[in-house]
Amino acid sequence: METHKTISLNSRNGFLFLVIFGLFWTCCSLFAIVPALLNGELFGILFAVIFLVPGLLILGYAATVYYSRSRLGKPDITVSNSTLRVGESFTVNLLHTFKSDVQIDRLEVQLVFRETATYQQGTDTRTVTHEDIYENYELPGGQYQSGQFIQETYTMQIPPDAMHTLNVRRNRLQWFVRVRAAIPKLPDYVDEYELTVLPEIAPEK
Repeated sequence: METHKTISLNSRNGFLFLVIFGLFWTCCSLFAIVPALLNGELFGILFAVIFLVPGLLILGYAATVYYSRSRLGKPDITVSNSTLRVGESFTVNLLHTFKSDVQIDRLEVQLVFRETATYQQGTDTRTVTHEDIYENYELPGGQYQSGQFIQETYTMQIPPDAMHTLNVRRNRLQWFVRVRAAIPKLPDYVDEYELTVLPEIAPEK
């Protein structure tokens, strides 16, 4: 079984990116506010405050993501093979011990295909993302106690008519195994393991 690799915003790197970006934005805003306050420029103060709000919102969101992650803990995901062919089956093992008492509305393990396209519209560059969920396994929600654990094994398959992984200049096709936990009044915990699907057809058994 291959070890899980986190790439979502719930990962340590994703959380640090939110914090650093939020701090950078907030600090830039404060540098604009201080001269405006010293000079008594009302318009400058209002403009700087409006500019400050997004930074504070980003930091607030980062805090809720961190709290959500700390409540749930980090699920341990392994897959039998992360390099697959079109039409090939594989197994996913989920093992998780809850760090603290937590209420969960639902817990899902999904096979996800994501297409990201970047295109030019006049002078603007736009990026559009579309997802298809090919398989979805849902565990019952409820109150989980500290120390309680769950262990599940699923068999998934890359559809025989699906596209393979692609990463070119303006288009990306990606496959993921995703764990999503919905925690009341907090952002969903989302964790993703990326798969590589080769441009080959798996032989029929």
